[in-house]
Amino acid sequence: MRRLLILIIFLVSLLPPNHLAEAGGEDLFQSLRQNVLELQKTVRSLQQTVQSQNEVLRQQAIQISDLQKGNESAVPRPSAGQAVLPAEAPKSVGGFNPDTGVIGTVQTKLTQSKEDAEGNDTIALKELELNFGQAVDPYSRLDATISFNDDLEEQNANIEEAYYTRWGLPLGFTGQIGKFRAKIGKQNLMHLHTLPTGNYPLVIRDFFGEEGLAASGVRLQNHIPNPWDLPFEVTGEVLRGNNGPSFSGVSRRPIFNTHVKTFFEPSQDANLELGWTTMFGDENPPLRILNDDGTTTMETRPEGTDRYGVKVFGADVTFNWFLPEGKKVQLQNEIYFQNRTDLVHVNSHPWGFYSQLDYRFSPRFCAGIRFDYLSPLDVSDRHGSTEVSPYLIFWQSEYADLKLQYSHVNPAGNGNKVDNAVFITVDFLIGAHQHAIQ
Repeated sequence: MRRLLILIIFLVSLLPPNHLAEAGGEDLFQSLRQNVLELQKTVRSLQQTVQSQNEVLRQQAIQISDLQKGNESAVPRPSAGQAVLPAEAPKSVGGFNPDTGVIGTVQTKLTQSKEDAEGNDTIALKELELNFGQAVDPYSRLDATISFNDDLEEQNANIEEAYYTRWGLPLGFTGQIGKFRAKIGKQNLMHLHTLPTGNYPLVIRDFFGEEGLAASGVRLQNHIPNPWDLPFEVTGEVLRGNNGPSFSGVSRRPIFNTHVKTFFEPSQDANLELGWTTMFGDENPPLRILNDDGTTTMETRPEGTDRYGVKVFGADVTFNWFLPEGKKVQLQNEIYFQNRTDLVHVNSHPWGFYSQLDYRFSPRFCAGIRFDYLSPLDVSDRHGSTEVSPYLIFWQSEYADLKLQYSHVNPAGNGNKVDNAVFITVDFLIGAHQHAIQ
Protein backbone atom coordinates (compact mmCIF):
# COMPACT_ATOMS: atom_id res chain seq x y z
CA MET A 1 0.00 0.00 0.00
CA ARG A 2 2.80 2.38 0.87
CA ARG A 3 4.54 1.79 -2.49
CA LEU A 4 1.26 2.44 -4.36
CA LEU A 5 0.78 5.79 -2.59
CA ILE A 6 4.36 6.83 -3.38
CA LEU A 7 3.87 5.90 -7.07
CA ILE A 8 0.67 7.98 -7.31
CA ILE A 9 2.37 10.97 -5.71
CA PHE A 10 5.33 10.66 -8.10
CA LEU A 11 3.16 10.43 -11.25
CA VAL A 12 0.98 13.35 -10.26
CA SER A 13 4.01 15.48 -9.50
CA LEU A 14 5.29 14.90 -13.05
CA LEU A 15 2.18 16.40 -14.62
CA PRO A 16 2.59 20.10 -15.41
CA PRO A 17 -0.10 22.49 -14.21
CA ASN A 18 -0.98 23.61 -17.77
CA HIS A 19 -1.55 20.00 -18.82
CA LEU A 20 -3.91 19.50 -15.92
CA ALA A 21 -5.70 22.67 -16.80
CA GLU A 22 -6.14 21.46 -20.39
CA ALA A 23 -7.45 18.10 -19.20
CA GLY A 24 -9.94 19.31 -16.61
CA GLY A 25 -9.30 22.93 -15.77
CA GLU A 26 -7.87 24.68 -12.74
CA ASP A 27 -10.42 23.06 -10.38
CA LEU A 28 -9.23 19.60 -11.30
CA PHE A 29 -5.65 20.60 -10.62
CA GLN A 30 -6.48 21.97 -7.17
CA SER A 31 -8.50 18.85 -6.32
CA LEU A 32 -5.66 16.53 -7.27
CA ARG A 33 -3.19 18.63 -5.34
CA GLN A 34 -5.37 18.46 -2.23
CA ASN A 35 -5.65 14.67 -2.59
CA VAL A 36 -1.87 14.38 -2.80
CA LEU A 37 -1.43 16.40 0.40
CA GLU A 38 -3.94 14.22 2.22
CA LEU A 39 -2.18 11.07 1.00
CA GLN A 40 1.13 12.44 2.27
CA LYS A 41 -0.41 13.06 5.72
CA THR A 42 -1.81 9.52 5.74
CA VAL A 43 1.61 8.05 4.93
CA ARG A 44 3.26 10.05 7.74
CA SER A 45 0.56 8.92 10.20
CA LEU A 46 1.07 5.28 9.24
CA GLN A 47 4.84 5.66 9.70
CA GLN A 48 4.32 7.08 13.22
CA THR A 49 1.93 4.25 14.12
CA VAL A 50 4.43 1.61 12.96
CA GLN A 51 7.23 3.26 14.96
CA SER A 52 5.03 3.41 18.07
CA GLN A 53 4.08 -0.27 17.79
CA ASN A 54 7.72 -1.22 17.31
CA GLU A 55 8.62 0.61 20.52
CA VAL A 56 5.84 -1.18 22.42
CA LEU A 57 7.08 -4.54 21.14
CA ARG A 58 10.64 -3.64 22.13
CA GLN A 59 9.58 -2.76 25.71
CA GLN A 60 7.56 -5.94 26.03
CA ALA A 61 10.52 -7.98 24.83
CA ILE A 62 12.69 -6.39 27.53
CA GLN A 63 10.11 -7.19 30.22
CA ILE A 64 9.77 -10.80 29.05
CA SER A 65 13.56 -11.15 29.06
CA ASP A 66 13.76 -9.81 32.64
CA LEU A 67 11.06 -12.22 33.83
CA GLN A 68 12.79 -15.15 32.15
CA LYS A 69 16.07 -14.21 33.80
CA GLY A 70 14.32 -14.05 37.17
CA ASN A 71 12.84 -17.54 36.76
CA GLU A 72 16.13 -18.98 35.51
CA SER A 73 18.11 -17.51 38.37
CA ALA A 74 16.78 -19.93 40.98
CA VAL A 75 19.23 -22.48 42.27
CA PRO A 76 18.57 -26.04 40.97
CA ARG A 77 16.63 -28.41 43.19
CA PRO A 78 18.64 -28.84 46.43
CA SER A 79 19.17 -31.93 48.49
CA ALA A 80 16.89 -32.68 51.44
CA GLY A 81 17.14 -30.10 54.22
CA GLN A 82 18.96 -27.55 52.10
CA ALA A 83 17.38 -24.05 51.85
CA VAL A 84 16.37 -22.67 48.47
CA LEU A 85 17.44 -19.10 47.70
CA PRO A 86 17.40 -17.25 44.38
CA ALA A 87 20.89 -16.72 43.00
CA GLU A 88 19.94 -13.32 41.58
CA ALA A 89 16.63 -11.46 41.81
CA PRO A 90 15.14 -9.97 38.63
CA LYS A 91 16.05 -6.38 37.82
CA SER A 92 12.50 -5.28 38.67
CA VAL A 93 12.67 -6.43 42.31
CA GLY A 94 14.88 -5.90 45.33
CA GLY A 95 16.27 -2.57 44.10
CA PHE A 96 17.03 0.62 45.97
CA ASN A 97 14.13 2.72 44.64
CA PRO A 98 10.78 1.34 45.86
CA ASP A 99 7.47 2.76 44.67
CA THR A 100 6.70 5.74 46.89
CA GLY A 101 3.70 7.99 47.33
CA VAL A 102 2.44 10.77 49.57
CA ILE A 103 -1.24 11.24 50.43
CA GLY A 104 -2.62 14.13 52.42
CA THR A 105 -6.06 14.51 54.01
CA VAL A 106 -7.08 17.93 55.32
CA GLN A 107 -10.43 18.14 57.08
CA THR A 108 -12.62 20.90 58.45
CA LYS A 109 -15.30 19.90 60.97
CA LEU A 110 -17.99 22.37 62.04
CA THR A 111 -20.08 21.03 64.91
CA GLN A 112 -22.57 22.00 67.59
CA SER A 113 -20.46 20.24 70.21
CA LYS A 114 -18.69 22.55 72.69
CA GLU A 115 -15.98 19.96 73.32
CA ASP A 116 -12.48 20.94 72.21
CA ALA A 117 -12.04 17.60 70.52
CA GLU A 118 -9.69 16.90 67.64
CA GLY A 119 -10.77 18.74 64.50
CA ASN A 120 -13.81 20.52 65.98
CA ASP A 121 -14.44 23.93 64.38
CA THR A 122 -11.00 24.16 62.81
CA ILE A 123 -8.91 23.10 59.85
CA ALA A 124 -6.60 20.18 60.61
CA LEU A 125 -4.20 17.98 58.74
CA LYS A 126 -6.11 14.84 59.54
CA GLU A 127 -3.52 12.52 58.05
CA LEU A 128 -0.40 12.49 55.91
CA GLU A 129 0.54 9.07 54.55
CA LEU A 130 3.92 7.99 53.23
CA ASN A 131 3.59 4.78 51.22
CA PHE A 132 6.42 2.45 50.21
CA GLY A 133 6.15 -0.81 48.32
CA GLN A 134 8.21 -3.11 46.15
CA ALA A 135 8.74 -6.75 45.33
CA VAL A 136 11.47 -8.21 47.55
CA ASP A 137 12.20 -11.15 45.25
CA PRO A 138 10.21 -13.28 42.80
CA TYR A 139 8.22 -14.76 45.68
CA SER A 140 7.34 -11.86 47.97
CA ARG A 141 6.61 -8.17 48.45
CA LEU A 142 6.93 -5.52 51.18
CA ASP A 143 4.39 -2.71 51.72
CA ALA A 144 4.48 0.00 54.38
CA THR A 145 2.32 3.00 55.26
CA ILE A 146 3.63 5.55 57.75
CA SER A 147 1.09 8.19 58.78
CA PHE A 148 1.47 11.56 60.47
CA ASN A 149 -1.19 13.89 61.82
CA ASP A 150 -1.50 17.30 63.40
CA ASP A 151 -3.19 16.12 66.58
CA LEU A 152 -4.83 18.46 69.09
CA GLU A 153 -1.98 18.31 71.60
CA GLU A 154 1.03 17.30 69.52
CA GLN A 155 1.99 15.95 66.12
CA ASN A 156 2.58 12.23 66.07
CA ALA A 157 3.68 9.46 63.75
CA ASN A 158 2.15 6.02 63.44
CA ILE A 159 3.00 2.81 61.63
CA GLU A 160 -0.37 2.33 60.02
CA GLU A 161 0.65 -0.75 58.06
CA ALA A 162 3.93 -2.54 57.37
CA TYR A 163 3.70 -6.12 56.18
CA TYR A 164 5.53 -8.72 54.17
CA THR A 165 3.54 -10.79 51.67
CA ARG A 166 4.63 -14.24 50.53
CA TRP A 167 2.64 -15.96 47.82
CA GLY A 168 3.00 -19.46 46.42
CA LEU A 169 2.90 -21.20 49.80
CA PRO A 170 1.90 -24.91 49.99
CA LEU A 171 -1.69 -25.68 48.95
CA GLY A 172 -1.96 -22.31 47.23
CA PHE A 173 -1.93 -20.15 50.38
CA THR A 174 -0.77 -16.54 50.50
CA GLY A 175 0.72 -15.34 53.77
CA GLN A 176 1.27 -11.91 55.32
CA ILE A 177 3.14 -10.98 58.47
CA GLY A 178 3.60 -7.57 60.07
CA LYS A 179 1.04 -4.89 60.89
CA PHE A 180 -2.08 -4.55 58.73
CA ARG A 181 -5.73 -3.59 58.88
CA ALA A 182 -7.77 -6.56 60.06
CA LYS A 183 -9.93 -8.19 57.42
CA ILE A 184 -13.28 -7.20 58.93
CA GLY A 185 -16.06 -6.51 56.46
CA LYS A 186 -15.39 -3.70 53.99
CA GLN A 187 -14.75 -0.29 55.53
CA ASN A 188 -12.32 -1.41 58.25
CA LEU A 189 -9.95 -2.31 55.40
CA MET A 190 -10.11 1.21 53.96
CA HIS A 191 -7.74 4.01 54.80
CA LEU A 192 -9.27 7.36 55.70
CA HIS A 193 -8.75 8.95 52.30
CA THR A 194 -10.46 6.05 50.50
CA LEU A 195 -13.68 6.37 52.50
CA PRO A 196 -16.58 8.08 50.73
CA THR A 197 -17.31 9.95 53.98
CA GLY A 198 -15.15 11.95 56.36
CA ASN A 199 -15.44 9.38 59.20
CA TYR A 200 -15.96 5.67 59.79
CA PRO A 201 -19.42 4.27 60.62
CA LEU A 202 -20.54 4.31 64.27
CA VAL A 203 -20.25 0.55 64.71
CA ILE A 204 -16.66 0.51 63.39
CA ARG A 205 -15.63 3.36 65.70
CA ASP A 206 -17.26 1.87 68.80
CA PHE A 207 -16.21 -1.77 68.31
CA PHE A 208 -12.78 -1.41 66.66
CA GLY A 209 -11.52 2.15 67.22
CA GLU A 210 -11.91 5.63 65.74
CA GLU A 211 -10.06 4.58 62.59
CA GLY A 212 -10.81 0.87 62.66
CA LEU A 213 -8.71 -2.07 63.84
CA ALA A 214 -5.10 -2.43 62.68
CA ALA A 215 -2.71 -4.70 64.57
CA SER A 216 0.47 -6.72 64.23
CA GLY A 217 -0.07 -10.35 63.39
CA VAL A 218 -0.05 -13.04 60.77
CA ARG A 219 -2.58 -13.72 58.01
CA LEU A 220 -3.19 -16.72 55.75
CA GLN A 221 -5.50 -16.52 52.77
CA ASN A 222 -6.67 -18.95 50.12
CA HIS A 223 -9.32 -19.46 47.47
CA ILE A 224 -11.39 -22.58 47.95
CA PRO A 225 -12.77 -24.50 44.94
CA ASN A 226 -16.47 -25.30 45.08
CA PRO A 227 -19.12 -27.09 42.98
CA TRP A 228 -20.65 -23.77 41.87
CA ASP A 229 -17.34 -22.49 40.44
CA LEU A 230 -17.69 -19.25 42.41
CA PRO A 231 -14.77 -17.29 43.85
CA PHE A 232 -14.66 -18.24 47.55
CA GLU A 233 -11.98 -16.62 49.67
CA VAL A 234 -11.08 -17.69 53.21
CA THR A 235 -8.83 -15.58 55.48
CA GLY A 236 -7.50 -16.43 58.92
CA GLU A 237 -5.68 -13.96 61.19
CA VAL A 238 -3.97 -14.03 64.58
CA LEU A 239 -3.65 -10.44 65.79
CA ARG A 240 -1.93 -8.74 68.69
CA GLY A 241 -4.53 -8.06 71.38
CA ASN A 242 -3.50 -4.52 72.35
CA ASN A 243 -5.85 -2.74 69.91
CA GLY A 244 -9.60 -2.35 69.65
CA PRO A 245 -12.03 -1.17 72.38
CA SER A 246 -13.86 -4.50 72.34
CA PHE A 247 -10.83 -6.49 73.50
CA SER A 248 -8.45 -6.66 76.44
CA GLY A 249 -5.77 -4.22 75.31
CA VAL A 250 -3.13 -6.74 76.46
CA SER A 251 -0.57 -7.72 73.82
CA ARG A 252 -0.09 -11.29 75.02
CA ARG A 253 -3.81 -12.09 74.56
CA PRO A 254 -4.25 -12.44 70.80
CA ILE A 255 -7.37 -11.84 68.75
CA PHE A 256 -8.43 -14.60 66.36
CA ASN A 257 -10.24 -13.50 63.24
CA THR A 258 -11.66 -15.36 60.24
CA HIS A 259 -13.34 -13.86 57.23
CA VAL A 260 -14.97 -15.57 54.26
CA LYS A 261 -16.41 -13.94 51.17
CA THR A 262 -17.83 -14.85 47.79
CA PHE A 263 -18.70 -12.93 44.68
CA PHE A 264 -21.07 -13.51 41.78
CA GLU A 265 -22.80 -11.62 38.97
CA PRO A 266 -26.59 -11.89 38.79
CA SER A 267 -26.50 -10.05 35.43
CA GLN A 268 -24.03 -8.48 33.04
CA ASP A 269 -24.54 -5.07 34.65
CA ALA A 270 -24.55 -6.05 38.33
CA ASN A 271 -22.48 -7.96 40.89
CA LEU A 272 -22.94 -8.98 44.50
CA GLU A 273 -20.34 -9.64 47.20
CA LEU A 274 -21.18 -11.46 50.45
CA GLY A 275 -18.89 -11.74 53.48
CA TRP A 276 -18.89 -13.08 57.02
CA THR A 277 -16.58 -12.24 59.96
CA THR A 278 -15.99 -14.19 63.20
CA MET A 279 -13.68 -12.90 65.96
CA PHE A 280 -12.68 -14.15 69.39
CA GLY A 281 -10.66 -12.30 72.01
CA ASP A 282 -10.04 -11.69 75.71
CA GLU A 283 -12.04 -9.02 77.53
CA ASN A 284 -9.80 -9.06 80.67
CA PRO A 285 -12.44 -8.40 83.35
CA PRO A 286 -11.40 -7.26 86.84
CA LEU A 287 -10.97 -9.96 89.46
CA ARG A 288 -12.15 -9.87 93.07
CA ILE A 289 -9.11 -10.15 95.35
CA LEU A 290 -9.40 -11.18 99.04
CA ASN A 291 -7.00 -9.12 101.16
CA ASP A 292 -5.29 -10.28 104.37
CA ASP A 293 -7.60 -8.12 106.48
CA GLY A 294 -10.66 -9.83 105.06
CA THR A 295 -11.66 -7.03 102.68
CA THR A 296 -12.02 -7.49 98.94
CA THR A 297 -10.84 -5.28 96.09
CA MET A 298 -11.31 -5.42 92.33
CA GLU A 299 -8.09 -5.72 90.35
CA THR A 300 -7.44 -5.73 86.61
CA ARG A 301 -4.37 -7.79 85.90
CA PRO A 302 -1.85 -6.14 83.56
CA GLU A 303 -0.96 -9.52 82.09
CA GLY A 304 -4.58 -10.14 81.16
CA THR A 305 -7.08 -12.82 82.00
CA ASP A 306 -7.29 -15.84 79.75
CA ARG A 307 -11.04 -15.83 79.23
CA TYR A 308 -11.54 -15.16 75.50
CA GLY A 309 -15.04 -14.11 76.39
CA VAL A 310 -15.50 -11.64 73.53
CA LYS A 311 -17.22 -13.07 70.48
CA VAL A 312 -17.85 -10.76 67.52
CA PHE A 313 -19.87 -11.81 64.49
CA GLY A 314 -20.48 -9.75 61.39
CA ALA A 315 -21.86 -9.86 57.86
CA ASP A 316 -21.28 -7.57 54.89
CA VAL A 317 -23.20 -7.25 51.62
CA THR A 318 -22.13 -5.04 48.72
CA PHE A 319 -24.22 -4.65 45.56
CA ASN A 320 -22.93 -2.81 42.47
CA TRP A 321 -25.14 -1.84 39.54
CA PHE A 322 -23.39 -0.43 36.47
CA LEU A 323 -25.45 1.97 34.37
CA PRO A 324 -24.84 3.42 30.87
CA GLU A 325 -22.43 6.33 30.36
CA GLY A 326 -20.17 5.24 33.24
CA LYS A 327 -22.79 5.75 35.95
CA LYS A 328 -22.90 3.39 38.93
CA VAL A 329 -25.06 2.64 41.97
CA GLN A 330 -23.57 0.92 45.03
CA LEU A 331 -25.40 -0.33 48.10
CA GLN A 332 -23.08 -1.37 50.94
CA ASN A 333 -24.19 -2.84 54.26
CA GLU A 334 -22.40 -4.19 57.34
CA ILE A 335 -23.81 -5.52 60.60
CA TYR A 336 -21.95 -6.63 63.77
CA PHE A 337 -23.06 -8.03 67.09
CA GLN A 338 -21.21 -9.25 70.18
CA ASN A 339 -21.69 -11.82 72.89
CA ARG A 340 -19.75 -10.93 76.06
CA THR A 341 -20.10 -10.33 79.79
CA ASP A 342 -20.96 -6.98 81.38
CA LEU A 343 -17.85 -7.01 83.61
CA VAL A 344 -15.84 -4.62 81.41
CA HIS A 345 -18.49 -2.82 79.36
CA VAL A 346 -22.03 -2.44 80.66
CA ASN A 347 -23.66 -3.76 77.50
CA SER A 348 -23.32 -7.54 77.22
CA HIS A 349 -24.94 -7.69 73.76
CA PRO A 350 -23.85 -4.59 71.80
CA TRP A 351 -24.64 -4.52 68.10
CA GLY A 352 -24.82 -2.11 65.21
CA PHE A 353 -25.01 -1.71 61.47
CA TYR A 354 -24.73 0.81 58.68
CA SER A 355 -26.29 1.02 55.24
CA GLN A 356 -24.75 3.23 52.59
CA LEU A 357 -26.20 4.14 49.18
CA ASP A 358 -23.79 5.72 46.70
CA TYR A 359 -24.70 7.05 43.22
CA ARG A 360 -21.94 7.96 40.77
CA PHE A 361 -23.92 10.15 38.39
CA SER A 362 -20.99 11.53 36.37
CA PRO A 363 -17.28 10.82 35.91
CA ARG A 364 -16.40 13.51 38.48
CA PHE A 365 -19.33 13.53 40.89
CA CYS A 366 -21.11 11.13 43.19
CA ALA A 367 -23.69 11.60 45.92
CA GLY A 368 -24.76 9.27 48.68
CA ILE A 369 -26.16 8.80 52.14
CA ARG A 370 -25.15 6.59 55.07
CA PHE A 371 -27.42 5.53 57.92
CA ASP A 372 -25.88 4.14 61.13
CA TYR A 373 -27.44 2.42 64.13
CA LEU A 374 -25.47 1.40 67.22
CA SER A 375 -26.21 -0.19 70.58
CA PRO A 376 -22.88 0.90 72.17
CA LEU A 377 -20.48 -1.01 74.38
CA ASP A 378 -20.77 1.42 77.27
CA VAL A 379 -24.48 2.30 77.14
CA SER A 380 -27.14 -0.20 78.11
CA ASP A 381 -30.20 1.45 76.63
CA ARG A 382 -33.01 0.16 74.48
CA HIS A 383 -32.60 3.25 72.29
CA GLY A 384 -29.26 3.15 70.50
CA SER A 385 -27.31 5.85 68.70
CA THR A 386 -28.23 6.86 65.16
CA GLU A 387 -26.36 8.87 62.57
CA VAL A 388 -27.57 10.11 59.17
CA SER A 389 -24.84 11.34 56.82
CA PRO A 390 -25.59 12.60 53.29
CA TYR A 391 -22.46 13.44 51.27
CA LEU A 392 -21.18 14.71 47.92
CA ILE A 393 -17.80 13.94 46.31
CA PHE A 394 -16.05 15.88 43.55
CA TRP A 395 -13.04 14.28 41.84
CA GLN A 396 -10.86 17.03 40.44
CA SER A 397 -8.72 14.23 39.01
CA GLU A 398 -7.60 10.78 40.05
CA TYR A 399 -5.07 12.50 42.33
CA ALA A 400 -7.30 14.99 44.17
CA ASP A 401 -10.87 15.05 45.48
CA LEU A 402 -13.18 17.15 47.63
CA LYS A 403 -15.80 15.65 49.99
CA LEU A 404 -18.70 17.48 51.60
CA GLN A 405 -20.67 15.69 54.34
CA TYR A 406 -23.43 16.61 56.76
CA SER A 407 -23.92 14.44 59.83
CA HIS A 408 -26.87 14.32 62.24
CA VAL A 409 -26.10 12.24 65.35
CA ASN A 410 -28.65 11.23 67.98
CA PRO A 411 -26.57 9.51 70.70
CA ALA A 412 -27.76 6.81 73.06
CA GLY A 413 -28.01 7.38 76.79
CA ASN A 414 -29.77 9.94 78.93
CA GLY A 415 -28.39 13.48 78.89
CA ASN A 416 -26.51 13.13 75.60
CA LYS A 417 -27.42 15.91 73.19
CA VAL A 418 -28.14 15.68 69.50
CA ASP A 419 -25.18 16.88 67.44
CA ASN A 420 -25.05 18.27 63.91
CA ALA A 421 -21.75 18.49 62.07
CA VAL A 422 -20.39 19.41 58.64
CA PHE A 423 -17.23 17.78 57.28
CA ILE A 424 -15.20 19.29 54.43
CA THR A 425 -12.42 16.93 53.41
CA VAL A 426 -9.71 17.40 50.77
CA ASP A 427 -7.53 14.45 49.67
CA PHE A 428 -4.46 14.81 47.44
CA LEU A 429 -1.88 12.34 46.16
CA ILE A 430 1.51 12.37 44.50
CA GLY A 431 3.64 9.44 43.45
CA ALA A 432 2.68 5.78 43.45
CA HIS A 433 0.01 4.49 45.77
CA GLN A 434 -1.38 0.99 46.14
CA HIS A 435 -3.79 -0.40 48.70
CA ALA A 436 -5.00 -3.96 48.58
CA ILE A 437 -8.00 -4.50 46.31
CA GLN A 438 -11.00 -5.37 48.47
